[in-house]
Amino acid sequence: MTAIASEAPVAFPRPSAGGLYAGLISAERYIHRSRDRAFIAMLRRNGVDVLTGLRIAELGCGEGSFLRTLLYYGAEPALLEGIDIDGGRVARARAGLPGVSVAKGDIACLPFASGSFDLARRHGALEAMRVLRRGGLLIVYDFWTNPANRRVRPLPERELRAMFSSRPVDIERVTLAPPIARLLRGRRALCEPLERLPFLRTHLLAAVRKDA
Repeated sequence: MTAIASEAPVAFPRPSAGGLYAGLISAERYIHRSRDRAFIAMLRRNGVDVLTGLRIAELGCGEGSFLRTLLYYGAEPALLEGIDIDGGRVARARAGLPGVSVAKGDIACLPFASGSFDLARRHGALEAMRVLRRGGLLIVYDFWTNPANRRVRPLPERELRAMFSSRPVDIERVTLAPPIARLLRGRRALCEPLERLPFLRTHLLAAVRKDA
């Protein structure tokens, strides 16, 4: 990374129900909180203890939900960029994220120079690796299974590993199946035991470092 992780881990802020997740129904709060907890743990395992000073790209940013998460955890608006192919989502993200650059574009052909970013979240693997700086970190968060929506193409673990060939991939299954979380109304006492079962986690979270 361009920013060197500190010798002592720096505490990321603790999200509050009235802050980062304000306005979400209880099930969505549970899903977002669980995702963010796994994301922060993934960053720490890969030597990232702070987001301040890092240039970060969110590829396929939608309406900016995760951009807001990144800001909450210390990313700087001027160093944060989002891109999405849906113009309506881009417009809503821009309206809710003053100071953050959000552009309409195809993540398979990114409008960024090679070696531009310290951290990226992606769907277009080759393009994401191209825009990362040497030593930068790519974070993947995607469905490995989605039986409730056949229109969405899942990303199997074997395919994810194959995308990066010889590069080591830090990968885990995360996120309790959203239909289950919604059925249980996000009640932690019910959701957390089920989320410990790998076959009920519907997403892959992975980290790949660009070493050259």
